[in-house]
Amino acid sequence: MSRRDEDFQAISDAELEVLKQLWGSGPGSPRVLRDALAEKGSDWAYTTVQTLLHRLLKKGYVTRKRQGATQVYTADCSQDELAVRHMDDLAARVYDADASSLVLSLVEGKRLNRGDLKRLRATLEAAEERLKKGNRG
Repeated sequence: MSRRDEDFQAISDAELEVLKQLWGSGPGSPRVLRDALAEKGSDWAYTTVQTLLHRLLKKGYVTRKRQGATQVYTADCSQDELAVRHMDDLAARVYDADASSLVLSLVEGKRLNRGDLKRLRATLEAAEERLKKGNRG
């Protein structure tokens, strides 16, 4: 995503639903997205989907490209990028930007299965290797 961290803007549940649809199905026009969302139970008007897409565009979460007479929208961030931005914002607001305290709270507050623990260990080991390589250079 092209926006800087200090430009972070939270998104509403409705905006997130539209963004999830873009992640799942790829680029789409407001009409295509409205139809796909309707199949999942969100019976929004075409203009509502347009408004949500415009808000996401303004916040930098989607891009828009004209294809003929149709505007096609594409997600401009991944789920992981969005999660990191929200977690960074949460750490900044709740833990005075101490991300490690946030991570510890998440780990301590949730029961992790063996697979989760294996992924967490691998992630921590990779982070430690990156840190070691950075200290050598």
